[in-house]
Amino acid sequence: MYSGVPTNKRAAAGIAIMIKAKFKKRIHSYMFVNERIPQLSYKLQRGYLTLLAVCAPEEGKTEQTEEFYETLQDQIDKINKNDYIIVTGDYKARVGKIPIYGILGTNGESTIDNNGHKIKEFASLN
Repeated sequence: MYSGVPTNKRAAAGIAIMIKAKFKKRIHSYMFVNERIPQLSYKLQRGYLTLLAVCAPEEGKTEQTEEFYETLQDQIDKINKNDYIIVTGDYKARVGKIPIYGILGTNGESTIDNNGHKIKEFASLN
């Protein structure tokens, strides 16, 4: 499953989710929120797993980053609260090494950038 730009356009974003063929029958639904966020709902023995794969904008693209996180949060808010949720991908962020209990440990690098602040804020809210 790939979410990106048409083949005749230069890619600035895009992300894929690969599913092993034997698990294909467990896919309940999927959608492309936009070229940066595909979503897949997977049937488990009890309930569903919703997977959001993300490709955040590069550091310094403030307006695009704000829009990205608003869209991502809106999408998470629409997911059934009983689902297991995984949000994974490339956040293009440097988060530093100041710990946040349950979110971030101390093994990172010292540097934190604006995208790092955004992902930490997002993780803290969710």
